[in-house]
Amino acid sequence: MYVCEWSITSSVVDEFAERLPGHKETDWRVSWLPGRVLTRAQAIAAIELAELLLAPAQPGADIHATIAAIAEQLGIRPIDAAATLSARHPNR
Repeated sequence: MYVCEWSITSSVVDEFAERLPGHKETDWRVSWLPGRVLTRAQAIAAIELAELLLAPAQPGADIHATIAAIAEQLGIRPIDAAATLSARHPNR
């Protein structure tokens, strides 16, 4: 994951976050969560969640707890995050 002042990108998945121009520093938009304004920490978490769901390094029991914790931070259910990302990336 690459985190800059204005954007967050991933070398693993084709999802990104960007700071909203003309807004407060804390207002971010995430590609797979359209219509939501997130904090920078939430935007980082959203990209991390996309990486975990679409390209997990090593599946295991602890990854489920991490996914659940990140989804809770974003105020979404893990299954909803998985469904949204699956629809955006049908070949993964």
